[in-house]
Amino acid sequence: MRISEMELISPKSVLECLSYLQDTDRDIRLIAGGTDTVVQMKEGKGRPKTWVNIKGIKELRFIREEDDGIHIGPLTTHTDLIKSRIIQYQAQALADAAWEVGATQIRNMGTLGGNLATASPAGDTIPALYVLDAVVELQSIAGKRKVPIEDFFYGPRKTAINRNEMITNIIIQPQKTDEVSIFQKLGPRRAQAISIVNVAIRLRMGKEKRECIGGKIAFGSVAPTVIRAHKCESLLRVSPLTEEMITNIGKVAWKEVAPISDIRASAEYRRDMAGAILERGLYRLMKRWENR
Repeated sequence: MRISEMELISPKSVLECLSYLQDTDRDIRLIAGGTDTVVQMKEGKGRPKTWVNIKGIKELRFIREEDDGIHIGPLTTHTDLIKSRIIQYQAQALADAAWEVGATQIRNMGTLGGNLATASPAGDTIPALYVLDAVVELQSIAGKRKVPIEDFFYGPRKTAINRNEMITNIIIQPQKTDEVSIFQKLGPRRAQAISIVNVAIRLRMGKEKRECIGGKIAFGSVAPTVIRAHKCESLLRVSPLTEEMITNIGKVAWKEVAPISDIRASAEYRRDMAGAILERGLYRLMKRWENR
């Protein structure tokens, strides 16, 4: 299929875009940065008759603090996230994850909303959104609704977005002064690679040395969707996060994941590496906390 055979619409507002999505007789798909969409199209997947290009809707690109959390527009790019002081200091795991997305060109074009809508189990920003208690705001002509991140994904490439809806906001909960977070990724090479395994960690620290009083851990690329590691989380509060304790927590990670084998890695390798990158992340977090 040639590009000339496709219709392209470029709305200037959310309301105009939603009016197009109301047309149920039309084969429509939204496109923003296109970093995932174009790849799928070249593979013969997801080729609608009409593209709705939302890249020009300026009201969907923002990062701002409000009373209920940090609000991020779906057209916010990965580069925007990296450069934002709000994200750097109050959502470190998301800043780390955005930095791990592809090369500079991909980070400049790819958007947070696009990462969510693509719903890849290996999406780098998604585990970070899990540990930051993200809520996804969906809007249609009829109104808005909010979906917690853990209810948003149904499976690979499947989300809670209805045909007449679009993502208009992502709300995350900022780190408190006693919290620290991080994102870790294992890929087949140092850069521009899809994750073999990734993990985001958010810890709440106590007053004693390496005392953890709570935390969240989310793994990507080890199940049909990103998963929370509840068994590992329960161990965070057992004793100070010494090297021995971190090693023990890493050993439990294999019980949390349910990976598959594919061209990038075997299920067994992913299971082993889940524990390894969790350990590495916890070690780095302790250094980050002690050097704050």
